[in-house]
Amino acid sequence: MATPVLVSLAGALASLQAQKLPVSRFSVEGVADLASRCSGGGGAILSIPCRELSLAVMAVHRGVGLASALGSDIPGSASTMGRRLGSTPRIGVSVSAAGLRLAMPRIATTSPADLAEKEGYTLAGFRGSVAAGVFDGFRLGVGVGGVLSVDLIGSYSLMRLPEGAGFEKMSSGVGLGARVGLIRESFVVPGLSISGVRRWHGDIKAGDVGAGHPGELVTDLTVSSLRATLGKNWFVLGLMGGVGWDRYEGDARLTVSRGSGDPGTIDGLVTSERLVYFVGGWFNFLVSQLSLEIGVAEGATDPFADRRAAYDPALASWFAAAAFRITL
Repeated sequence: MATPVLVSLAGALASLQAQKLPVSRFSVEGVADLASRCSGGGGAILSIPCRELSLAVMAVHRGVGLASALGSDIPGSASTMGRRLGSTPRIGVSVSAAGLRLAMPRIATTSPADLAEKEGYTLAGFRGSVAAGVFDGFRLGVGVGGVLSVDLIGSYSLMRLPEGAGFEKMSSGVGLGARVGLIRESFVVPGLSISGVRRWHGDIKAGDVGAGHPGELVTDLTVSSLRATLGKNWFVLGLMGGVGWDRYEGDARLTVSRGSGDPGTIDGLVTSERLVYFVGGWFNFLVSQLSLEIGVAEGATDPFADRRAAYDPALASWFAAAAFRITL
């Protein structure tokens, strides 16, 4: 039930992508170099496939990476979990369903010129997370505690990649990290924490030269995320906001059809970074909770200054996620 709603909400948010945020101040590395080495010795006929496939690697990284990292690492909470009775960790188990729009060059085509066109697809995914409070932190005064408290975080994400874009299969990834509490939420103060999680995804493939596509890409993906969250409960309701930083990196392999003989293949490392902004709200039901979160991630500066094509990497990426969490 949640997934169709989120897909619809993600589609509605996608209409906002035409509104550009300030483009990320962080640089994109490896895209122009990958395209240049791919085109080397191949003449002008390879310039569009090599350029657009290199940009598609960055787009895949940022789409899949955002779908797995989302906004908050622990849905519906800006505070660390803490411990029970001084020695027993408090554990939170959550399941999130998310939707976002992935924009990228058109890979599933038979014409090299069509790679310069833009395609938009909806990514739908799930993320399961477990957080355990391992250190309760220090108390500075009445209602001010949890300073430097620590939670450990583990996650597993699974998302459906659109076959219409030439993707071969679903993508999955695992993550490990920690959340550090600056102030634990109490009756008088909101919760404030920072977290860091690193996620690893297996190979992602898009396009198929053997099926007549002008090129194909294969890339792995590592996502490094930092999040800062601030939030407060009011009995059964809660609100939270936050800001984060994501870094996406992966080894990519491009294969470009040369029209005859064996296709040309080139390898390279692609990395990019951006800021993420998100807000969320939730309902509390004793030990369980339902939450909804929406957010936006910055676009990237086009590595090709004189490029003229439909796909614009500077557009922002909007996402929506709903989560159910149980705290034990």
